[in-house]
Amino acid sequence: MILESRSFDTWDRCPRRLGLEKTHEPRSISPLALLYAGIEGGLLTGRPLDAIRAITAEKDVTCGDLAAMSVVRHTAWMAEVISLALHRKLGQVSRLPDTKFGKHQWRSNLFETAKGLHRIVLISYLDDDALRSFAHGWGTVGELAALGRDLTLTAVVIGASRGGRRHTPWAKALRHPIQKSALRFARRKGGKGSGFTSGWVDCWREATDISASTWLDRMEKDDVVKDLIQSKIIPFRSGDKRIEQAKSDLIQILPRMESASMDDPMNRTACDDVIHGACPWQYYCWSPTEVELSDLNHLYREKPKPSLA
Repeated sequence: MILESRSFDTWDRCPRRLGLEKTHEPRSISPLALLYAGIEGGLLTGRPLDAIRAITAEKDVTCGDLAAMSVVRHTAWMAEVISLALHRKLGQVSRLPDTKFGKHQWRSNLFETAKGLHRIVLISYLDDDALRSFAHGWGTVGELAALGRDLTLTAVVIGASRGGRRHTPWAKALRHPIQKSALRFARRKGGKGSGFTSGWVDCWREATDISASTWLDRMEKDDVVKDLIQSKIIPFRSGDKRIEQAKSDLIQILPRMESASMDDPMNRTACDDVIHGACPWQYYCWSPTEVELSDLNHLYREKPKPSLA
């Protein structure tokens, strides 16, 4: 059996959701999940836009106040800049091969670089509570227990989502009213041009022809990138009682995960998680009338059965 930290994380948050995802999948994807996919595509292939095009060819994107095409474009242009920034920080990136874990295979959700293992998380804003939440979850502890190696937890601050857009330097800058190529992300210390006049206006990257490389260069010039990408090393310590407990817990939890069902009670605190976003199964779980999944074919579809070949 193939085990993944994200499955344990899903079960932890809501067994009902894990039960639903055994047989079905949403026909839509959230902008946050799409951003993750675009960044992963950018890191592994250098083509984040291709990764996003492939997903949006099959799935609808849940939207706020913007049209779907605008949300997709905004998300894709952000993924381009973020994946480039991570490449500059981490270097060449790859996924790990499956690893033996007891009687099972462990499929890691981490990235591997010459500098070691990395877990990349996206977050609206960074504080100690959010970082602790990621550090203590299965996405970190499960990987430590299964792989027995140090990992680096890298948090990328993507800003608040309002009206379908992320208000963040990854996507938004201030532009000079006359010299259109002049972009600013923060006040510079000392010298001329250290501040802004009232004529500077908001500028979204998707509304310009500025390349990801140039946009990121300007962000680095204004010294904002270091505050948007924060890393913390999570060491693996052989014999650590907490890691040994995590290994034991993984095995003990597995039978309960296998019995998880769509009939399990809802874990309502997980429906709108401030870190993971809205659960895509809300249309089913929160329906004001009793429905079956087969009644919602426009929202969910059966997963293809695994090939026996």
